[in-house]
Amino acid sequence: MIAFRTRPEVGVLRRPLGQWALVACVTLTLGACASTPSGVLIPATVSKPEAATDVSVLVYSTRALSDEPGEIYSGQRGDRLSSVVVDITIPPSHQTGVIEWPRNREVDPAIEFATRAVTPVPDDAAAEAWIASHAARGHLLIFVHGYNVPFDKAVYSLAQLTHDSGIEAAPVLFTWPSLGRVWGYVYDRESANYSRDALETLLVVAARNPEVTEITVLAHSMGSWIAVEALRQHAIRSSRVDPKIRNVILAAPDLDVDVFEQQFAALGPERPHFTFLVSRDDKALRFSRLLAGGVQRVGAVDPSVGPVRDVLERSGGVTVINLADVQGRSRLNHSVFLESPEVVRLLGSSIASGPSLSGAMDLPFEGLVLDMAETLTSSVVQAKPVARQSSEVNY
Repeated sequence: MIAFRTRPEVGVLRRPLGQWALVACVTLTLGACASTPSGVLIPATVSKPEAATDVSVLVYSTRALSDEPGEIYSGQRGDRLSSVVVDITIPPSHQTGVIEWPRNREVDPAIEFATRAVTPVPDDAAAEAWIASHAARGHLLIFVHGYNVPFDKAVYSLAQLTHDSGIEAAPVLFTWPSLGRVWGYVYDRESANYSRDALETLLVVAARNPEVTEITVLAHSMGSWIAVEALRQHAIRSSRVDPKIRNVILAAPDLDVDVFEQQFAALGPERPHFTFLVSRDDKALRFSRLLAGGVQRVGAVDPSVGPVRDVLERSGGVTVINLADVQGRSRLNHSVFLESPEVVRLLGSSIASGPSLSGAMDLPFEGLVLDMAETLTSSVVQAKPVARQSSEVNY
């Protein structure tokens, strides 16, 4: 059992000025980030360059449909799980770790991401047909985004990750009703609660598909809570997690360490392999910790500290990648898994090679805190520093 349990830091809770300074800093940082232009999901009418890359994303959503042109899904809660396929092209000049957003509705596919088509998925048969034609070797990657993410950012982020990581798994987005506003944290948290049953349903249906042989779940930030909770419910209902769900990757997980301890225990001994991408320098998780009464978040633990390291070493089936010295493109250091070219490629190698991460060893990461030779037991990887780049945030 993993036990990261820590008491709230009383000193932190007793420093109201420091608390509000951090809240103001994080809010201003998020608010200063350039918002995405409206209407980016209106299909482009301009021909794409021959060198552009096509990415098709199967979407399942608990969001309400939007009446706004090019928005598809709003931040409101829908009354059912719905599905579309979004086809996107990535420009030949694309830089790894960047989304080249359209500057206006006259998109230029030569230098910008472009939506080519948005197609409703009317039934399970249509979804199965998409999976059959897109899932190389039957492998699905199900991505669950985090807090403060509108639908267009969620689907473009998965398209970027799919392209940059080189994964062959079919990209499936589970998108839930995030308000897409900095001040919407509590609303988003309740929307996460609202969506856990739907994600469990998606996981069960995907695992029952005979065309699917392997499922990797990748969740970011608050999306990690939905993913782990859905897996917990599935394990309780079915007495174990379906063996097709082999790999769970949690990037900057916004999870209360005490709650996660119970969730993890409920998964049972036949759980998937878990990989955590953590950083004690994640400023967004410091903000989350303040809102949670000072309780540590899983994504901000320091795996090199004795007690935490000892727990990881005993747990088995757990990998921790410490990204404390890796800089993303934002000052919050919360979306390094999307923004750092080295980390994006590490993710691709991890997903391709399975839980062992053995395929990632040629990347520029230095010494292992725990023995990577025993790849089916716990491992901790310390990443080399990577220079900070521009200013985009994908929270």
